[in-house]
Amino acid sequence: MVDTVLLSSLIGFAFIGSITPGPNNLMVMASAAAFGWRRAVPHMLGIMFGFGIMLALVTSGLGALILEVPVLLDVVKFGGAAWLLWLAFKMARGALQPSDPTAPDQPSSKARPLTMLEAMLFQWVNPKGWAMALACAGAYVELAPSVITRAALIALVFMAMTPFANGTWMAAGEAMHRLFTGPRAGKIFGLGMAFLIAATAVMIVLGPSGLP
Repeated sequence: MVDTVLLSSLIGFAFIGSITPGPNNLMVMASAAAFGWRRAVPHMLGIMFGFGIMLALVTSGLGALILEVPVLLDVVKFGGAAWLLWLAFKMARGALQPSDPTAPDQPSSKARPLTMLEAMLFQWVNPKGWAMALACAGAYVELAPSVITRAALIALVFMAMTPFANGTWMAAGEAMHRLFTGPRAGKIFGLGMAFLIAATAVMIVLGPSGLP
């Protein structure tokens, strides 16, 4: 039996947590600003499925296991930060490449948004994502008696919020994409996305113990 009061609370928490500023929303907005709304859709889908899978696993007990084993936490923390810095370097280098003269509205032939897989992997090193996942694991333990049902409900509620929440930020990015056209604007937005990724990596390394 699902606790409808806790379910209503979960829906509100998912809405607020999904639409407020964070690495995912800022990066997907920068992606839409640099490459347009359509090319940012795989990024958004990666967030939706990646965070949904992460939530299901964390609320099923994986989060507690990682937090209890310092070595696993270090692997997630420092390995993820290193991957993010490498990804930021690739994006910055792509944004700084000479523009394709046959496509004047594109920032660079080598610059690109995050792929769906990259966005899915990013969820495991996203500090805000970890904070929300661990909060859900503790606050909604009585949502349903079955661990599987509880994990599935939490994941599905957040996944349902993703298109609306990320879509709102993508719409803002698309507006900037249409307003500021040309190779120079595209390079600036591409470098902005690389900076956000690098800043997230630094925040993970320099933050307090534990990813949240």
